[in-house]
Amino acid sequence: MMKKSFLSIIFLLMVASQSLYAHSGGHDPVSEKEAVFIASQVTLQFIDNDPGLGFGKLDDSWRDLPAAAQTMHKTGEGYYIVSINNKSQNKTLYVLLSVEGEVYDANFSGVFPGLK
Repeated sequence: MMKKSFLSIIFLLMVASQSLYAHSGGHDPVSEKEAVFIASQVTLQFIDNDPGLGFGKLDDSWRDLPAAAQTMHKTGEGYYIVSINNKSQNKTLYVLLSVEGEVYDANFSGVFPGLK
């Protein structure tokens, strides 16, 4: 139950932050740069809260990563995958977002079943 409520909170935060970037229609695509920013903000939220995605909270080493560690990994029809590379942990977190900036999932493999 707590995991579902936390994911709902993240979703609401992402919708709210999306409105900062969206144009008057509210459903316009965000740029790749904006998608990377949204993914970096979600990563910061994962430090304080377990997102319920199977990897638990991220440790504090994820807090102050350089901008170069946050890049667009892949774009596809209707989605972005942003990679956040933490060299000190030798791990890369991949964040799946819609082109409208909604965060759908995150993992350390970069594989999201069902994507083309």
